[in-house]
Amino acid sequence: MKTKKAFTLIELLVVIAIIGILTTIAVISLNNARAKARDAKRIADMKQVQTALELFFNDRGRYPTDEEFATGSIYSTSTNSTSTYMQIIPSASNPPDGGCTSGQNTFYYSQNESGNSYTISFCLGGTTGSLAPGLKCLTPGGVLSVDCGPGGGGPPAFACGDTVSYGGYDYPTVEIDSKCWLAENLNIGTQLCDTGTICALEPDDTFDYNDIEKYCYGNNLANCTTYGGLYSWAETVGLPNKCKSTDYTCDGTTCVSVTYPGDCDYPDPATTPRQGICPEDWHVPSNTEWATLNNYLVVEGQGGAGTDAGGKLKEAGTTHWSTENCGSSTCNSSGFTALGGGARYYYAGGIFDELGVSGLFWKSVPTIGAATVADKATIIDSDPGLHSGNDYRRVGLSIRCLMD
Repeated sequence: MKTKKAFTLIELLVVIAIIGILTTIAVISLNNARAKARDAKRIADMKQVQTALELFFNDRGRYPTDEEFATGSIYSTSTNSTSTYMQIIPSASNPPDGGCTSGQNTFYYSQNESGNSYTISFCLGGTTGSLAPGLKCLTPGGVLSVDCGPGGGGPPAFACGDTVSYGGYDYPTVEIDSKCWLAENLNIGTQLCDTGTICALEPDDTFDYNDIEKYCYGNNLANCTTYGGLYSWAETVGLPNKCKSTDYTCDGTTCVSVTYPGDCDYPDPATTPRQGICPEDWHVPSNTEWATLNNYLVVEGQGGAGTDAGGKLKEAGTTHWSTENCGSSTCNSSGFTALGGGARYYYAGGIFDELGVSGLFWKSVPTIGAATVADKATIIDSDPGLHSGNDYRRVGLSIRCLMD
């Protein structure tokens, strides 16, 4: 009878070593699979949060505040009911993977641009789909490979010439004399009159940045798309509509309302840029800023005749102007692309006039000594100049925003 030969000590050690290697490989593979699963979940969670945020925006016209997001749910209280878009906002999967630290592995939310945008930071441990590992930033436009968490660099720095996203619309920008302007008229808010050519409605007396109100020339929404909205002066600078009828005293610090002190007071635009209904980090230009633009165009880098500033701002051709007169200068050499957007007047039940004839822009300052008037800049089809003047605050004019 043959006896089975037992394993020698060396053979046992070899077998144990092989089992250890296989176990290690299996554990590593399992850990890699778990890490990939955690990264996949992070991406899936971000997509779900993005969808919920868009539903919130469609209902409220803005994204949640930091405080609202911190409640752990995304919901919207409407007139008739409360809509819950995400019952529980997910947390980042633990443990952190790859080179991500515990702090970077946390989802950090921040509302931006006065509610018109947001960022959420997160971190991927490995390549996930088309995304490389590392710090990521979710925005309404998608995922950026930057750190937008606390102390991070945030989205790429804005450079004039880039577009500005505001209220669901992208505005081109142009640099003139080292200052950055929107290259289109502002078009934000809800149309006040949407039928007929006559409408006596005015903006609400209680101003609300979440319910900005505009007129569209001829009460035709398509004209807002082309020429931008037409806004009363009070709506433009972010004040209640009653501020259309009060004298002001401005002392370099505050513009104080004589009739409605407190309700209609606001920081003096001569020293504090007035954002009004412009995007965050942008403002309604003051008298001085329009004058500086004019001086640059007629004296400095643009050259030309002293009365040609308007010509250098006007779009060339007669698509949006009744006639073309840019003086001795090249039309729109500045890239400002002013259009003849006309105005909405309050008398006779609310009428529209001057489409293709005048580009009229509110300034951020009231006309001192005139209780119902504010300053404006004017460009005319048949005149190459850029003019200063004033108009009744109830009139609807265009807005061009200037970067802070």
